[in-house]
Amino acid sequence: MTPLLGQNHYYPSRRFLRAVIGLRCSPLIVGMTLIVAILALPQVAVGAGPPDVAVSPTDISFSNDFPKTGDNVVINVTVHNVGGMDATAVVVRIYVDFELLPYNQKDIDLISVNGTGTVSFDWPATFPKAYTIYIKVNCTADTNTANNQASRTITVTAGGPLLVNMALDPSSCKPEQALWANGTVKIGTQPVSGAQVTVTVKPTGTPATITTDANGIFAANLTAPKTAGRFEVEASASSGTLKGNDTKTLAVILPDLDITALTFSKQKPVEGDTVKVTATVKNTGNDTAESFNVAFYFGSTRFTTENAGPLSPGNQTELAVDWVAVKGTHDMKAVADPDGKVAEVNEEDNSLTVSLTVKEKQGGVDSTSVMLIAAVVVVAVVAVAAIWIIRARKKNAS
Repeated sequence: MTPLLGQNHYYPSRRFLRAVIGLRCSPLIVGMTLIVAILALPQVAVGAGPPDVAVSPTDISFSNDFPKTGDNVVINVTVHNVGGMDATAVVVRIYVDFELLPYNQKDIDLISVNGTGTVSFDWPATFPKAYTIYIKVNCTADTNTANNQASRTITVTAGGPLLVNMALDPSSCKPEQALWANGTVKIGTQPVSGAQVTVTVKPTGTPATITTDANGIFAANLTAPKTAGRFEVEASASSGTLKGNDTKTLAVILPDLDITALTFSKQKPVEGDTVKVTATVKNTGNDTAESFNVAFYFGSTRFTTENAGPLSPGNQTELAVDWVAVKGTHDMKAVADPDGKVAEVNEEDNSLTVSLTVKEKQGGVDSTSVMLIAAVVVVAVVAVAAIWIIRARKKNAS
């Protein structure tokens, strides 16, 4: 039977008509026979192609992307009919790695044009390794096999926590400085995408929550604490029922200026003497102190200020100044960073006070002059005595 051009139905061929006309029947019987034959023919649209079932990697999903040994994994498959006719007797087969025989197969009775059908397979995660799951589909009258297969990889682990690896950039900084916590989340060597990671500077930092990218990478922006010290930074990750964490130490660094000694060139000065006052300043912090001042006092009077720095951690420097002694007992004091311009670990250890007593001048003569006069008197007395003894001996001899 051949189609009539431009129509959507098939009509009897000439051979068929001759056969029917050749029968010894009345014209009425012939006409009725032709009508019945035409109505009984299948109604097929011109240009509507065969069914075409298709599957792609995105049509394969797992109930658990990171199973442990012994877990049951449900593998869900969505099959599409992209052909021009309904797909019937659709067969979906699952293969694990490069097995020749399917692990399992399921059937879908009908998938309409542009429709989908779904099946699910239970698969036990037996050994810790990476598996490739292949899905192959077919149906009656499907002539396009190029889109009948797809695969996805799933990694089975031996169990245990997520492997979180974090680094701080920088690992030491000043108070309230911005920093980054960068890291990865893995199961074995397999990156974990979509894991939730919470990073916290303990004990009082505000948590930062982020999600790992397709390569299992995360990056959290943090702010260092306001005070100096060593702080624990923790990254806690979770994916499904799996969890893991990593901790690193953040050093919030500052200098710490400490006056460790205050000495005098004269321990018993007399008023008017020039005394050299020397202060020793040490940086006991963990950051360099750049430029800073050191003030010198007697009592509450600041008599001079000297500049110093930079001073690196663990090092010390000496500053010496001259002071003209004033009668009385004084609290001599040296203060590092007296105006509080340098942020430090501890602001309470910046000064040192030492008591010094200055004697009064005697008779308007200073101590040095008194000692000189005393020495001259002693020498004179000794000389006079010697002369008297010599004369006495000569007199006795005569």
